Amino acid sequence: MKTRIVRVQDITEDDEEAWRRCAERALEPNPFAEPDFLIPSSRHFVDYADARLLIAEEGSDFVGVLPISRMTRSRMPPRRVASVRSKPRVVAGLDTPLVDRSSPDRASGALLDGLRRAAESDGWPGIVLFDQIASDGPVFDSLSRCCVERHCPVFIKDSWERATVTRAGRWANPVDGKRRRETARRQRLLAEEAGSEVVLVDRTSDAAAAEDFLVMESSGWKGRERGRAFARSPEQAAWFREWHGRWLAAGRLSVLALNVGSISVAMEYFVRAGEGLFGFRIAYDDAYAHFKPGAMMVSLAMNFLRDNTDAAWIDSTTDRDNDFFLGMMPERRTLSTILIGTGGAVDRAMVSALPTMTKLVVAEKQVRKRLVREHSE
Repeated sequence: MKTRIVRVQDITEDDEEAWRRCAERALEPNPFAEPDFLIPSSRHFVDYADARLLIAEEGSDFVGVLPISRMTRSRMPPRRVASVRSKPRVVAGLDTPLVDRSSPDRASGALLDGLRRAAESDGWPGIVLFDQIASDGPVFDSLSRCCVERHCPVFIKDSWERATVTRAGRWANPVDGKRRRETARRQRLLAEEAGSEVVLVDRTSDAAAAEDFLVMESSGWKGRERGRAFARSPEQAAWFREWHGRWLAAGRLSVLALNVGSISVAMEYFVRAGEGLFGFRIAYDDAYAHFKPGAMMVSLAMNFLRDNTDAAWIDSTTDRDNDFFLGMMPERRTLSTILIGTGGAVDRAMVSALPTMTKLVVAEKQVRKRLVREHSE
């Protein structure tokens, strides 16, 4: 099995097709590591312009794909680091690499070997950062086994839980009774005030959906200062339009709307990957904020997708500590920020020392806080 590195912007049609086939065979699906996320990102965002793919291949087949979006110097560890994620972070909801389900350990091992060779021969950093990898999944298990075999140290910097729901779990009745009753009450109030029925509408094939979403998202808190609304920057709006078109053409996009009569007051995007759905983006009209339309949107969307798709699960794809989705979806998956030492002795020693270094930094901060407190007294 050989490896090579390719700039995303330089990908050929044959390589793009092999990349797509690899995603279809992936042990764990990750739409954020697929062409229809990364190619638009490399075109529209400066920080993704030089994004690379580390590819493990056999013949014409890709059996492993690891995107590396940027090289940066970190404070902890004080070394250059190759990062899977870059900015804007909204376009990168998961860092798990694509690994062929038929031979995961061979593919994971080849990716690690490719990272080592890149550090030795191509000037790449010898430390790789995964900001949010599914650490309770089989790809992480495979990487961990291969790291042990190759003496590549792994440091789990942080872990947290993300909201999900599954058919095997609680998707039949995902929202708890109190929240469900309160959401239904607000839905009745909205219908009474508007004089129209509140319903869920599938707007996937609606040509106006993307533009309506951009306007709606900008109307709320995401559109204000420091918000993350796509329409706040021309680059992000252009990315979103291209992204929407690509996933729609692939038949893997769902755009759902909460309508009061014919007016959409909330919208949510989902993409299909493997057996599941990834929630990508949600927005609501700020004029209806007091009715909490986001809760209605998520509740009705979960019911619609349960009854109208064969998806086995939904991943909320939120950042850490998203109390809203943690309250709406009852199941959990574990994500972690990890660093792997793949380079020479110094890089590996640095990653091995990170647990001790981190404790020392925390202890130093605690001492400083105590001294400041004592001085103020």
